[in-house]
Amino acid sequence: MTAQAPNFVSPLLQFALRRNESDSVILSRLSKSVLFIAVTLVLSLLAVPSEAAVKRSVSMTPIPASLIAGQQITLSGKTTGGLKGSKVKIQIKQGKKWKTLKTVKSKKKGGKWSATITAPASTPALSIRALSGTKKTKVQSIAVVAPLNFVTVGPGTRILGVDLSRWQSIGEALDFNRMAAAGVAYAFIKGSDGLATEDEKAVPHVTEWAPAAKAAGILVGYYHFARIPVTADPNVIVADAQAQAAQAAARLAALGGYDERTLPYVLDVEGVDPTITDEMVTLWTFTWLDAMQAATARVPIFYSYRNFIASRYLQDAPTIEKFRNYHLWLAQPGNPADPAVQVGQGLSGRPCYESAWKQTDCSYVWTFWQYTNSGDRELYGIPWRPSSGDCPVDVTLCRPGRDSGRNHLDLNVFNGTAADLTALVSGSWVRSAAEYR
Repeated sequence: MTAQAPNFVSPLLQFALRRNESDSVILSRLSKSVLFIAVTLVLSLLAVPSEAAVKRSVSMTPIPASLIAGQQITLSGKTTGGLKGSKVKIQIKQGKKWKTLKTVKSKKKGGKWSATITAPASTPALSIRALSGTKKTKVQSIAVVAPLNFVTVGPGTRILGVDLSRWQSIGEALDFNRMAAAGVAYAFIKGSDGLATEDEKAVPHVTEWAPAAKAAGILVGYYHFARIPVTADPNVIVADAQAQAAQAAARLAALGGYDERTLPYVLDVEGVDPTITDEMVTLWTFTWLDAMQAATARVPIFYSYRNFIASRYLQDAPTIEKFRNYHLWLAQPGNPADPAVQVGQGLSGRPCYESAWKQTDCSYVWTFWQYTNSGDRELYGIPWRPSSGDCPVDVTLCRPGRDSGRNHLDLNVFNGTAADLTALVSGSWVRSAAEYR
């Protein structure tokens, strides 16, 4: 029998064969993975077109059907595709030609653009469009009407106004002709109150004063004093806000509704019970504003003061975005004639008050500014009684007795032109986020 040599090669060969088979499997799997990634990448490139392949276009948001000559309005829109970051021209039609009023640049990221223009006084009708590259928007046609005539006799050469409630009454008629002669262009009168007893006290004054003020040529606005219930139940909050909005809307209708001499209704929110959460205060306020707008087809005005807005309202993005749709009437002691005073800014110890209306320099985007509560009632035709002593000899409206005194009247200034104030009356001036910086 022949002896066999020891099989030293066979195990090595078997290991090599097994290793080769394993490498082949790995290689095969790796090839499949690479192929899958490559196919996925190709498909994704096919599915998402390049920026250049996206359709190039320019858009512009709708403009109100009518503007006031001289009114400032902020237009906005968006560019897409290769037009992002490009110039956008705002053009109006003059005869058969298009004239560029303003040129702005859209943002490279997102393509948004905005531009503030002034409605020209030279035409009763306006055709306007936006142009970017060779693309243009649809032409929008707008009527242009003449503004009401207001004098700018307020401090800082602004348009002056007052706000009135039962606290300005001693039982005698107010002289609105004298008030108008002193330069008052508008008067906000307390029209309604969420507390029934206070609401009843407001009715006789607003019913008498509103027509008298309009007859003297003074614009009239009404305000509702909010009474937010002490509850953590959002259903109760919503129901109460809707009821108070319905109350204000009914009062507006009883006073004749909106006409060419009436400013938007105001919501006055201040002095809320500290146990009510910020969430409930915010919910109540927005519910009232929404309900009032739905009932009257006009965007209301919001009134409060800096510390309350900063401390009692949510400061999240949705709240800020919504609040910026409303004109702000801000109570802040100060001198409108002092150019160093910025409405909304605080003192050196607290320069910034957080709010939707705050800008990067801590000043506010505001529409009305209640700058003092110490106006001269004698000057503006409001009878008064001294807080102490006797009546001076050189006045005509002082009456014997005791009351809050001569200097007890809220004075306000308007942040805009006569055209802007007329536009606010007509409902064509609505705030937008594009106005903020």
